[in-house]
Amino acid sequence: MQYRSAISQLLTACAALLISTPAAAQSWTSSSLSIPRASHGAAALPSGEVLVVGGYTDRSTWTARTVESYSASTGSWSVFGETHGDHYVNVHALPLHDGRLLVVSMEAPLETYDPVSDTWTQWSDAWVFVSDTAVTQLADGDGFFVGGGMDFDDWGTTLRFDADTGTLQSLAPLAQGRRSHAATLLADGRVLVTGGGHFIWEDERFGELASTEIYDPATNTWTGAAPMPEPRTRHDAALLPDGRVLVAGGVGKSSTAIYDPAADAWTAGPAMAGARWDHTMTTLPSGRIVVVGGGGAGASVELYDPATESFTALPSLSVGRSGHTTTYIPGEGLLVVGGDSAELYGLHQTPEGQACVITEECASGTCEGGLCVDGSGSSGGGAGGPGGPPVGGGCSLPLFGLDASYAGAACLLFAPGLFARRRRRSSAGSQPPRPPR
Repeated sequence: MQYRSAISQLLTACAALLISTPAAAQSWTSSSLSIPRASHGAAALPSGEVLVVGGYTDRSTWTARTVESYSASTGSWSVFGETHGDHYVNVHALPLHDGRLLVVSMEAPLETYDPVSDTWTQWSDAWVFVSDTAVTQLADGDGFFVGGGMDFDDWGTTLRFDADTGTLQSLAPLAQGRRSHAATLLADGRVLVTGGGHFIWEDERFGELASTEIYDPATNTWTGAAPMPEPRTRHDAALLPDGRVLVAGGVGKSSTAIYDPAADAWTAGPAMAGARWDHTMTTLPSGRIVVVGGGGAGASVELYDPATESFTALPSLSVGRSGHTTTYIPGEGLLVVGGDSAELYGLHQTPEGQACVITEECASGTCEGGLCVDGSGSSGGGAGGPGGPPVGGGCSLPLFGLDASYAGAACLLFAPGLFARRRRRSSAGSQPPRPPR
C-alpha cells in the first residue's frame, strides 16, 4: 500500500506540473521603422509615445529631419513630422520638466518640441557643436553638455540650456579636455564626469583617461575627484539607488567600477559577460540597470542588480546593435531603436503564474523561482532576480515542447520505473514457491 500511495502522489504532482507549466519567459518583439537610422535620438513623451529624431544611414533619405513616433499600444511606427534643422549625427533627445522635448545634435541649432501645441521651435541663438560630447540633465531638467572633440582637438567646454528662457549659457570649463566620456547626475545635484579619450600631442597618439571631475552648479566650479581604477573610453555610467555610480565597459573592457561620492573612492564592481562599448545603460524604476548591446557585445543584454551587486543575462536582441538608443516607456517596457528596426522588451505585462526572468516583467507581485507570484508568503527572494526552476523543486516539463528539463524527464522516467518495480514485486508475491532441489 505504501508503494501504491507513493505512486499516486507522484503521478498527481507530475500531472499538475505538466499541465500548469508556464509559457516561455518574456522576449523581444521586433518592429520596422519607416526609415533606417543611426546616431539618432529618442525619448518618451508624457503620452507614452516615443519620438525618434534625426540620424541617418543614407543622406538621400533625409532622415535628419523626419520624426517618427512609436505607439506601444499598437506596436507600430508612423511618420510624426519634421524638425526645422537637419539633425544628422550625435543626436540627443531629452525630455524637459515641462513636457517638451529638447533635441541637440552636431550640425544644427537646438530645437524643442511642444506636444501640447504640436509645434517645433528652433532656438537659433542656442547653438552647440556636439561631437563626442557627454550629454545629461541637471537636477532642474536643464540640458547639460560637457566636453567633446573632433580630429585632433579636444575641448572642455561646458554649456547649459535654460529650458525656461531658451538660452544657452557658457559655464566653467573642464580642467582636462576629453571626448567619448560619460557624465552622470549625482543625487546631490552635482555632475560626475569620468574618463574619455584625448589626443596626446607629444606622442602624436590618442590616449585614454582614468581621471574624473565633478561639477557643482551651485558654485559653477569643477573639482578633481579620485581617478578610476583603469582608463575608459566609450563607456557608460548610471546612478545607483544609494547614491553611488556604476561605470561599465569601454573599448575592450568587460569590467565595471563603482564610485562613492561620499568617500570619493572607487571599488571594483562585478564583470559583465563580455566586453562592450557604445552600449546603453537604462535605469528602471526599481533602481536596477539594463545594459543593452554595444560594440563587442552584439545582441547580448544584461541586468545589474544593486541589491546583489551582480549581473543577470536577459534574453538577447534579435540582431546585434551598437550606437543605438534605449528608452524606458512607463508601464510598457524598453524600446531599443537602431538601423531599420526596433525591439520592445515588455515589462509589467506577465500575469501571475507565468514564466519570468526579472520582477519588472510581472504585472504585479515579484519574480521568484522563475514565476510571477503575488509575493504573499514568499520565500523572501527580495526584488526578484534571475529565473530558475519552480519554487520548491519537483518535476517540471512542458507538455508539448522540446525544452524539457532534467527534472521533467525524471517525472516521465522515474514514475514508470516505480510501476515496473511494483509489478515485479506483485508478480513475485503471487507465484508459488519453487520446490526444493
